[in-house]
Amino acid sequence: MIILKHIEHRIKDVAQLEGLLKHLDETTSKVEGIALQDIFFPKGKEEFVVILECKTEDSYLEWREICPPPPGAKDWYEVFLTKDEHFST
Repeated sequence: MIILKHIEHRIKDVAQLEGLLKHLDETTSKVEGIALQDIFFPKGKEEFVVILECKTEDSYLEWREICPPPPGAKDWYEVFLTKDEHFST
């Protein structure tokens, strides 16, 4: 499954982005079944979206415990299932 984690927060510059990517790499490596895929920035919004590949939603929630959003930032997530995951039930 793919998790799109939305974070309403402004990243000020490339140095801050590089620090965030390093932090995301470090924290995702601590939880089995989760991997950072990419980060995107919706045009015209003070927000970014972290794309994570996860074995389960629980692995995402475990990771979120060690990697909460920045102080004061609003966050939410969406779960996208593969066709196999969607039709497996």
